[in-house]
Amino acid sequence: MEWAALKSNQGRAAYNAETGDLRVKFSGSAAVRHADIPPHVYQNLLETNDPHFYYQYYIAPSRVSPARRGPISMISYGLKLVLLLATCSLLMATDLDPGHDVIFEESQLRSN
Repeated sequence: MEWAALKSNQGRAAYNAETGDLRVKFSGSAAVRHADIPPHVYQNLLETNDPHFYYQYYIAPSRVSPARRGPISMISYGLKLVLLLATCSLLMATDLDPGHDVIFEESQLRSN
């Protein structure tokens, strides 16, 4: 795949006609991969006077998600989940226990 300049000179695109894979890069951002793009969409991207608009409207919704998250990222999410669950448990336990010095009378318990 060879990179071709877009008309705005602020971006470039590379297309593989056999697989339909398209990579688009605008200045100031990383290259983004798209799958199953028809040849006419790539050709229109090259020929339009406003490639950024054309990209956002016609191509961006077909963006391919990045690869699976690595183990470090998964560990980070796991630790955040454990911390969140511990905090919720602590808040629930302290909210349900009004204090250790409170003594309920039998009549108070039956009225509820």
